[in-house]
Amino acid sequence: MGARHKTTTNRRAALVAGLIAIGALCAGGCGSSSGGTATGAQTKTVDDAQVEQGIETSLSTSSAKVTSAKCPSDVPVQKDDTFTCTVTFDNGATGKATVTQEGAGKYTYELTPGSVQVPGSTADAAIEKSLAAQGIPNTTVTCPNNIIVKVGTTVTCNVSGAQGVAGGTVTFTFSDAEGDIDTSSVKTS
Repeated sequence: MGARHKTTTNRRAALVAGLIAIGALCAGGCGSSSGGTATGAQTKTVDDAQVEQGIETSLSTSSAKVTSAKCPSDVPVQKDDTFTCTVTFDNGATGKATVTQEGAGKYTYELTPGSVQVPGSTADAAIEKSLAAQGIPNTTVTCPNNIIVKVGTTVTCNVSGAQGVAGGTVTFTFSDAEGDIDTSSVKTS
């Protein structure tokens, strides 16, 4: 009888060990996995394509259209949290947009102050056009390579040409945060 009791005990031990192994495999294989480790639930992330479309629609103006927006693809959904995306405008300006999560897939967008930069060549062309409209054609304007947009701040560039009529500097201000030049502010000195 001792041998039979020993065999039954060994079978029970093997059965218990097998059930434990199956339970461990099921626990390890159930749920979602990320990077080879088991997790209870996957973190929900912001729909970056939806946000990028929202930026293009919301931050475009009649004079400066957002031509592209790029947001990170791994931003967790969290009401009232903010994150930053990059934007490019049709006037060549680039900058950053701050996105605030309002909840239920709704967001607000605003340009991050001081982040928008206009290429100097874009400003050069706009000022030359403005000067031509003021009766000073054929000027050559040379602005810094990149100009940080600050509404109300005066920017100074070099100007020459126009058969000697223009020489020295030209000043202007931006009319909005998107980098549009206030053509009424363009003055030569």
